[in-house]
Amino acid sequence: MSVGVGLSRREEKRDERRDAILDVARQCFLAEGYATTSMSAIAARLGGSKGTLYNYFRSKDELFAAMMERQCGELSEVLFDVSSVGDQPHQRLTHYARNFLELLLSPMPMAIHRLVVAESERFPELGRAFYESGPRLVMGRIGAYLAELMDQGALRRADPIVAAQQFKDLAISGVYQPRLWGVIGDLTPEEMDVQVDRAVDTFMRAYAP
Repeated sequence: MSVGVGLSRREEKRDERRDAILDVARQCFLAEGYATTSMSAIAARLGGSKGTLYNYFRSKDELFAAMMERQCGELSEVLFDVSSVGDQPHQRLTHYARNFLELLLSPMPMAIHRLVVAESERFPELGRAFYESGPRLVMGRIGAYLAELMDQGALRRADPIVAAQQFKDLAISGVYQPRLWGVIGDLTPEEMDVQVDRAVDTFMRAYAP
């Protein structure tokens, strides 16, 4: 029994160390950019050796991908937590639209997006890591829900992934890019309500059976 407990504790400590590495890596990437951040710099910030860092991640690419996977996973947990949301399509879509806005307009996701856009031309692997761990998975899950609504006759039949992309675009239309560029500030609760209601209403009308 004690051996099992010991193994469990070692695994827990390893997970904690891995999370600490990802926290520091995110700070370095966002502060210095991907190109100028080295594994040595991350190891130095951690206070350990580069060899220890490589025990967890074989390369900077792998470290960045793991950072993105964790970040997007945390956002997805919030987005797809429908425990307090009704089962009606309008209620569920309102929940998704509001969370799209709140999550994508928050500082950390916006900073990561800026990093990926700035660096992906020189380092295409960044764009792929971001897409695979975030947008592709989220659109897949939204698309699966929309496919259910189509099967039930609540929405007209169409490509559910395309519909998911259009739904997301409606949710952030007119506010995401201006916020990304610093043209507008944070949305007020009233502005958020108007944006979400408009997006859901437009989508439901467009895909009415």
